[in-house]
Amino acid sequence: MGEQTKILLHIAEENWAKTKQHEDQRATITGLIVVIASAIQGGLTQTGFTKNALPLTITLIVLGLFGILAGAKLYERAKLHSDRANRLRKRVDELHPTLHMQTLLDSSDEEHRLRYGILATKVRLHIVWLTLDGMIVLLGIIYSIIALVR
Repeated sequence: MGEQTKILLHIAEENWAKTKQHEDQRATITGLIVVIASAIQGGLTQTGFTKNALPLTITLIVLGLFGILAGAKLYERAKLHSDRANRLRKRVDELHPTLHMQTLLDSSDEEHRLRYGILATKVRLHIVWLTLDGMIVLLGIIYSIIALVR
């Protein structure tokens, strides 16, 4: 393997590590948000849905909005690094065409699409995670409306 290939692979590995780091951060933040939202809901069962509960319900809304923003930003950063790594891998494939890396990856991707259908082609993972945070926002809004109406 040539020096140029080693350098490309090293930089690609760095970018994959950064991609994983951003995904790990997203998972950690989402986990914390779910725990805090659960604690807030526990607090709401103690206080009841009165105007006194508004600080808790508004906190739920802010928490969910933060989760959406953090999740979107971390997805953007992960996508940047994975796109970089993919470009570097394509360059390695150009330097070593006998490896047929792109052909192998394309056939694997097609097999995956056939096996998982709509799950592989239409359901985006980052949207699933953002939806969770969106549901926390919606819950906070609903709870706030209930507290204001009572």
